[in-house]
Amino acid sequence: MDNQAAVLRADTGETMVLQGVTAKGNLNGLLFELTVEQRYRNPAKTNIEAVYTFPLPSGAVLLDFEVKLNGKTLTGVVVEKRTAEAQYEEAIENGDTAIMLERAGDGLCTVNLGNLMAGEEATIRYRYAQLLRFEHDSVRLAVPTVIAPRYGDSIAAGLQPHQQPVNDLSVAYPFALAIEVRGAVAKGRITSPSHRIATASSKDGVTVSLAQDASLDRDFVLAIDQLKATSLVTVSRDGDGFVALASFCADVPHDQTEAPLRLKVLVDCSGSMNGDSIEAARRALHRIFAGLTPADRFTLSRFGSTVHHDVAALMAATPEAIRTAGNHLSAMMADLGGTEMEGALASVFALSRTEAAADVLLITDGEIWNADSLVAAARAAGQRVFTVGIGAAPAEGVLRQLAETTGGACEFVAPDEDAEAGILRMFARLRSPRVDHADVTWPGAPTWVTTTPRGLFGGETIHVFAGLSAVPTGEVAIRLVPAGGGEPLAACATLPAAVDSGETLARMAGAQRIQSADAESRLALALQYQLLTDATNFIVVHERAEGEKAVDLPQLQQVAQMHAAGWGGVGSVRSMGSLKVSRSMSSPDVLFCLDSCEYDALEAPAVLVRSTLAGDRLDAAVDLELVAKALDGQYLRLAQGRLPRSLADLRRLGVEETILDVLAAYVAGDVTEEMVVHAFLEALVPAAKQAGASRQLLRALRNQFKNAGECAELRAAVATIVVVPMVAGCPAP
Repeated sequence: MDNQAAVLRADTGETMVLQGVTAKGNLNGLLFELTVEQRYRNPAKTNIEAVYTFPLPSGAVLLDFEVKLNGKTLTGVVVEKRTAEAQYEEAIENGDTAIMLERAGDGLCTVNLGNLMAGEEATIRYRYAQLLRFEHDSVRLAVPTVIAPRYGDSIAAGLQPHQQPVNDLSVAYPFALAIEVRGAVAKGRITSPSHRIATASSKDGVTVSLAQDASLDRDFVLAIDQLKATSLVTVSRDGDGFVALASFCADVPHDQTEAPLRLKVLVDCSGSMNGDSIEAARRALHRIFAGLTPADRFTLSRFGSTVHHDVAALMAATPEAIRTAGNHLSAMMADLGGTEMEGALASVFALSRTEAAADVLLITDGEIWNADSLVAAARAAGQRVFTVGIGAAPAEGVLRQLAETTGGACEFVAPDEDAEAGILRMFARLRSPRVDHADVTWPGAPTWVTTTPRGLFGGETIHVFAGLSAVPTGEVAIRLVPAGGGEPLAACATLPAAVDSGETLARMAGAQRIQSADAESRLALALQYQLLTDATNFIVVHERAEGEKAVDLPQLQQVAQMHAAGWGGVGSVRSMGSLKVSRSMSSPDVLFCLDSCEYDALEAPAVLVRSTLAGDRLDAAVDLELVAKALDGQYLRLAQGRLPRSLADLRRLGVEETILDVLAAYVAGDVTEEMVVHAFLEALVPAAKQAGASRQLLRALRNQFKNAGECAELRAAVATIVVVPMVAGCPAP
């Protein structure tokens, strides 16, 4: 691929900031490492801040981050998040270039490229590692490339305004990929349900590459089957000690009695499932019901904004019942509105609650924000949730967290993939006796050991790390103890004679240990092993010579996501809901507020400003939230990173004439209208900061005047007369 080739927006011919992505990977046994290059170019005539949120696989550990800019390669370091943000802002305001990588939620990262100068190019390179698993003699690898629109409130999910993914139907980004498959997995049958691939024998295995041009519009999926699952152990140095990774795979006896199923089937029929996803879900469900026996019992429910129980009580899976269920499936459409998954799961958990323990099988693309409360409610219900992720870009992190937290498991089905193998694996899990816990025996006494997952199944890999003070010898063993008694499933592996000299294993173990550590230990481990976490960021600063520094603040350029292939809608509509203020309406103070509305993600809500000359004190917390939402909405979306400069700009935002008249009175002589508007906006800094406004907005508000003394009297007067009544509840004079 030509790295210099221009990438154009499909509808306008405008050159895009993101030029394309190239990835090169190495799958050696069950360890997958991928190096990704994102190429950027600033096509504008001024400096920009490019912000791009992108997905990572669930459980992946980001190891390296570097930037190539103006012929120099700069290596990122991991520091505490607050320190990184302060360094980034200081560099931007000093006219230097800063690049910061941060977590943006489960499985999402945001790269911030600040002060990329006009015509300048930059390449961002990062590397991550991921442990795969044998799943009944097969291995599945997914490289996520796009974030489909999700239902719900991303801010409530912990994303900052600049981190929110923006979807644009008109953008297209080239994608190239090559993966070297080595070791035992290279002997299996290699296919891809997502892309056309080419394979070629290499010295150590098989090289897999894309057979035709591709784009960032679907996840890349590599399926390898016809393998023989095995247990193995790897040992690596970790400072003065050692770390061992045991990957167990306990065989399931062929004569094991299969338990009858109590299965509650719940299928997502929200709008996001329209198109390819609902078709794939329908095919998968037909295979699921074909696999039931008369001894099994089931319910069948559909959900979107509401939940519909087509079969509301556990029913024996007789041939007649299966035919009835098949009729429901054939008529099933993705026409039930939004993805209200939490309420739907609660309703399904309540079905036949007095009967013996049942499992829930959820078929969905998982495209929701803020799954924490959903996962907590599911775990409290005490019913295992098995998820089947459907589509070209399912929300893997949400679905895996839901399944693994409840003791279930997860499968994924691409739009063109035959679901039979995955459904058979799911039935094997569902029918096998429940495992209560796992006992792992190490030689010697480990200094620490990571916990085993809650969902444990025979025939599948279970990864366990341990810290050791000396090189271990002998065997490591695991016993999966059934919940209802019976013979445990066992597996063992012999420790290797050689010790790996790399640091990847120790850093991956550090990431695993962080999950169960307290806050102080999490930060210490993240800094020790240089890991990207919720509390740490990667940061790179390029100090420019005096004549090369940026003069103005950069204009924000959010890199949009491509439309996910086969995704059901052509846009994202988010409900902001009603914003209510508890106060006496007989004497309101100055206030920013948003109308109750549903609006397209590419639009911003109008800002309404209400005012009087006197009134009761406001509830400051509510007011500040409204200020932040209003300003961030217009700054990041409608104004595309530019603050209002005139009274007319404020009027177009919906600012009431009473306030505009007050501001207009200050325009006289050397005091320009732009100065007055800037003073008005600058005075909102404390309110916006307290409300958690985006750093782009705060930066712009802080830097409207060149020095602290400029227009000092005007700024003080406007802050006192206009803003103080709004924030503090004091009457305006």
